Amino acid sequence: MPTALINGQHIHYEFAGVQEHKLRTPALLLHGNGESMKIWSHVVPPLASTRGFVLMDSRYQGESRPDDPAEHVKLSYPLMADDAIKLMEDELAIPEYDVIGFSDGAVTALYMSLKSIRVRRLILIGVNSDPSGLKPRTARMIRRELEDAIREKNRVKAALMRLMLEEPKLSLSDLAKIICETTVVIGQRDEAVKLRHAAAVSDAIPRGSFVVIKGAGHDVPQTRPEELTELIRSLL
Repeated sequence: MPTALINGQHIHYEFAGVQEHKLRTPALLLHGNGESMKIWSHVVPPLASTRGFVLMDSRYQGESRPDDPAEHVKLSYPLMADDAIKLMEDELAIPEYDVIGFSDGAVTALYMSLKSIRVRRLILIGVNSDPSGLKPRTARMIRRELEDAIREKNRVKAALMRLMLEEPKLSLSDLAKIICETTVVIGQRDEAVKLRHAAAVSDAIPRGSFVVIKGAGHDVPQTRPEELTELIRSLL
C-alpha cells in the first residue's frame, strides 16, 4: 500500500495496467465525495492491457489519512488538486498525464487543469463548476447530512458535506482558461447535477465536448462501467 506524505496528508495511491509512465501517458483516476479508488474496480481491468493508471484516495477519504489526526480538517478542491499534482509530478515524476474524475474528483480535475500544464486531457463525469449546478433535492440532502455530522461531531464528514455546499467557485471565464481537451460526461438521469449545468461547463471550455449516457444516473463508474470503459478507450 504505497503512500506519499503530501501537504500534511498520507496519500494512498496505487498503479494499475501499463507502467511505462515515461514513455506512455498514464491516467489519474479521482473518486467522488466520501468514496475511494475502489469505485473504479470495474473500469480499470478491461483497459489495463493498453493503458496505465494511477489511482489515489483523496485527503481524509479511503485509506488516505492526515499526518496529525488532531489538526483542524483542511479540505478544499484547490487543495485536493494540489495534492494530486504533487503526487503525479513531484512524487512520481510523471511528465504528462490525463485525468479522469468522477463528481468531486471531476471538480478536482478542473482545478488541476488550471494549475498545471502537464495535464493533457480531462474526462469529467458528473461535474459541476459551482454549487448552483446541484439539483435542489441533492442540495437539501447534503444540508441534512451536514446537520447530522455536526450533531455527531464528525469533523471529516461535516467538512466533506460543507465542501459540496460552498465549493467549487469556478466562473465561466475560469473555465475558458482550460487549454486541454476536455470531455464532460453525464448520465441522462443524473440525480445530483443539472444536465444543463454540465452542458454549460462543456460549452465554456474551448476544447470541450459533451456526452450524455442514456438512462444513466449519477454513479456512472459503478452502474455503467462497460459504457464508460468504451468511452475512455475511444477518447484516450
